[in-house]
Amino acid sequence: MRRKKRTSYKFTEKTHSKRGIRALAMALLSIIIGISVVVISFQNAGNASVYVGSAGIFSLILSLVALILGIKSLREEESYKIFPGLGTFFSAVAFFGWLAVYVVGFYISM
Repeated sequence: MRRKKRTSYKFTEKTHSKRGIRALAMALLSIIIGISVVVISFQNAGNASVYVGSAGIFSLILSLVALILGIKSLREEESYKIFPGLGTFFSAVAFFGWLAVYVVGFYISM
């Protein structure tokens, strides 16, 4: 029996998106900072320092920038979509999570 020759290679010029990788890294950093800030705030019964609040605001802005970067990287034609998709998903989760934390915080303080 004759063995079939494997000549069905698929060569492509696609690469992983650098914007997508940056968006994923920024989103994961935002999530890590967010979890840390919330844990520190709960340990201090809501009386954390100004630095903890500043880190929270920074994390909110970082997640927004990562979301914009992830959406822009999804529009790239010559790249794989795995990192842009993951970056967009995690940054959206982080951004809307932070938005929920601030909205609930405003309603509780009223």
